[in-house]
Amino acid sequence: MSFRIVHIDTEHGWRGGENQALLLAMGLRGRGHENLFAAQPGSELARRARDMGFAVAEIAMRGEWDVRARWRLRRAARDFHADLVHAHTAHAHGLGLAVVGRAESPPLLVVSRRVDFAVGRSWLSRRKYLSPLCRYIAISNGVRDVLVAGGVRPENVCVVHSGVDPARFQYGRDGAAFRAEMGCAPGDALVGNVGALTDHKGHCYLIEAAGRVLEKAPHARFCIVGKGELRPDLERRIRERGLGERFRLAGYRDDVEACFAAFDLFALSSHLEGLCTSVIDAMLLGVPVVATRTGGVPDLVRNEETGVLVEPRNPEALANGIIRLLGDEALRARLSACARDFARNHFTADAMVAGVEQSYRVFMGRVGEKT
Repeated sequence: MSFRIVHIDTEHGWRGGENQALLLAMGLRGRGHENLFAAQPGSELARRARDMGFAVAEIAMRGEWDVRARWRLRRAARDFHADLVHAHTAHAHGLGLAVVGRAESPPLLVVSRRVDFAVGRSWLSRRKYLSPLCRYIAISNGVRDVLVAGGVRPENVCVVHSGVDPARFQYGRDGAAFRAEMGCAPGDALVGNVGALTDHKGHCYLIEAAGRVLEKAPHARFCIVGKGELRPDLERRIRERGLGERFRLAGYRDDVEACFAAFDLFALSSHLEGLCTSVIDAMLLGVPVVATRTGGVPDLVRNEETGVLVEPRNPEALANGIIRLLGDEALRARLSACARDFARNHFTADAMVAGVEQSYRVFMGRVGEKT
């Protein structure tokens, strides 16, 4: 049985969620399903989806209470004869409820939940999350646990891990140009992080940890690849700690694969994290990982097997993990080899698409059940 799916995404920019939505649609198309993207006018997702040959409805969405957007989305889903509406963002969740709730023969609403923030306790939030019209795809066990703790019935949640395209990340790729750009001399160890410059990524803790690391490992260098509203604050923290050119903010990069190839170590500092595809990227490229034990990260980083886990919001613990890995070549080699195999077997785009397709079938089989 093939499905007709409307994918709703309310973001203007391009981040991990948008990449996952496009990877999903590409895989579903290969399995015989029809896809329509409802995206913001002029958004990066709208452009890339159209370039990939997908039908795109560009609809201005100014929040989940946007009446005009709701009307246009309902019409788009009706004209497309949708079986499923897949919401890929929090605002898309609310808009999707308005689409399926007013249809004569309502399509099923599937919501991708990518963050491990607690479900709100307000009446409006509970009405949104506990609606009998919703089914959820959680990107990690940690996200599933948050949904269930918020009142969502366990049978209405499937866990499907995010996936990446392994072909993008060729082991042995040359990262020399990026290392030179980051000011690395021969013998320096580059500790990298890739992610939007937002609070939950915990970059302030990485900056504080860097000062501790440099006391024990003066050959270490640090960089964060990504953009966001916290850049001025992070620049100030780097200056105040006297890190100078030893800690750089590289901004947004199109050549992120080359950045990963340049890293000697990947350090995740988040205190909230649904899963983190950047960790998967690092694992596929054989970059050893030290990461905070939060959200869905333990699904990826199994302590002392595929990486080293440390407690979040703890710069000292993060620094100790970095120092330990930088100082133990054999440990780095063992962890990175196990991590690369683990990622190839469990966190590919193909595995993600197969999991979502199976979730659709499971949810569609439950449409008539009492909720």
